[in-house]
Amino acid sequence: MKLIIDENIVIFLDKLYLNNIDLKDYNLIEKKLIKLINKIQNKYLIDLNGYYNVYIYKDENYGIIIYMQKEELEYIDYFNEQLEFNIEVIEDSFLYKIDDILRLEKPLLNKFIIYKNKDNLYLKPKEKISNIELGIILENSEIIYGAQADKIKKKSQIIK
Repeated sequence: MKLIIDENIVIFLDKLYLNNIDLKDYNLIEKKLIKLINKIQNKYLIDLNGYYNVYIYKDENYGIIIYMQKEELEYIDYFNEQLEFNIEVIEDSFLYKIDDILRLEKPLLNKFIIYKNKDNLYLKPKEKISNIELGIILENSEIIYGAQADKIKKKSQIIK
C-alpha cells in the first residue's frame, strides 16, 4: 500500500488487497473503505471527516487506486465527525511512465505497448503480466491513471 496525502488522498492498493472485494457491491466497498480509513487515521494520526467524492480506478494488472476528494459543502457542520462517500468505480488501464527504458529486458518490453509523448515514454500492458514483472516495472516507473492516462493515450505516438 502506498499513500499520498495532500489536498486530496490517494491510496494505491495492489491486487492482493482485492481478493474478496466485489467492486459492484457499493455497500461492501463503503464498509471496506471506512475500515481502511480508520487504519490510516490511527497510523498517521490524521482526522478525516466530511463528505468525499471517491473514485476507484481498477486495473487488472496492478489493482486499484483510490482517489478521495473532499467536497466542501455549504452546510459546514452537516458531516461533522463522520464520513460520507460518493463512490464511483472506473475500469481503467494504467500507464507506467518509464525514465530509463534500457533498464528493462526485451522479453518484458514485448508485453507492453510503448507510447511516446514529447520526451516521455509510457508503457501499457497488452497482456496479463506476472507480479514479478509488475514489480520490475514499478521499480522503474511512475503510475499514470484516470483522465491523465486517457489524455496521454490520445495525444501520444505508439512506437511499439
